[in-house]
Amino acid sequence: MIGITKIAKGRMGNRLFHYHFLRQVAEEAGLAYFHPNFPDSKYFKEMERKARPFSLFRKELVLTSKEVLGFKQNEFIEFIKKENSSDKEIIINPPMLGEVFFDYLFYTPAQFIRMKDEFKLDFNFSTKDKTVVGLHFRGTDFKAWNERASLKFEYYRSAIDFCLQEFKTENLIFVIFSDDFQFDTFTKTIEYLKYIKAKFNIGDNKRPAIYDFYQISQCDVLVSSPSTFAIFAGILGKKKKIIHAKSWIDYAVANGDIFWVKLYQGGSQYYKLWKFF
Repeated sequence: MIGITKIAKGRMGNRLFHYHFLRQVAEEAGLAYFHPNFPDSKYFKEMERKARPFSLFRKELVLTSKEVLGFKQNEFIEFIKKENSSDKEIIINPPMLGEVFFDYLFYTPAQFIRMKDEFKLDFNFSTKDKTVVGLHFRGTDFKAWNERASLKFEYYRSAIDFCLQEFKTENLIFVIFSDDFQFDTFTKTIEYLKYIKAKFNIGDNKRPAIYDFYQISQCDVLVSSPSTFAIFAGILGKKKKIIHAKSWIDYAVANGDIFWVKLYQGGSQYYKLWKFF
């Protein structure tokens, strides 16, 4: 068997990446899997606790992302199958984030991450004949985590201007998602949208974030942030045109962050960089 005994630190996006990796490799290797109850199980199907069989004699093999990255994709699958056949349980410890995402996409992510219908809140406007551009802002703890991840207004302004030009013959509407309505970049972007008289709609930051997550997944274009929340919402739902900040990508690539390196190199059919500004 293969499973999770420790839940990833951080918020929902981090946990989804960890859980998704477990499900992908378990399915490809043909192994039964187990995991604790995730805090997000109330939003997603089949994420409730999956029991780990008790055994006095079964040994554990604990793996980190660093150890996983030491294998090529197919080598890793064969390795865990072999270890499992020698009566070992494979434990995949967090964090298992974007660094293992692109190499382990045997199946569509939507096969394993499926929202419960009651949390699929539609936009409060008709999307018929509209191109919906989602803009995600992450304030709150991001500046303390890494000031570079706290994106600047100029990025969003450039993305907005580009979309207005790229989709000038279409009925374009911007939808704004944020966990921090006091975030300086957020307020400047709202002022700019008003100034240029663009159509826009602001999500309600007092409602549970899962509703934003679903609506982000239904956008046609996503002006994203480095948040795993926004990135995983971008992976699910509609196939989107993904925009990221060049300043962040350059920084992350220079520091060897594997997710961003692989995204810059082409990503995958589930998450591909369209433009950066």
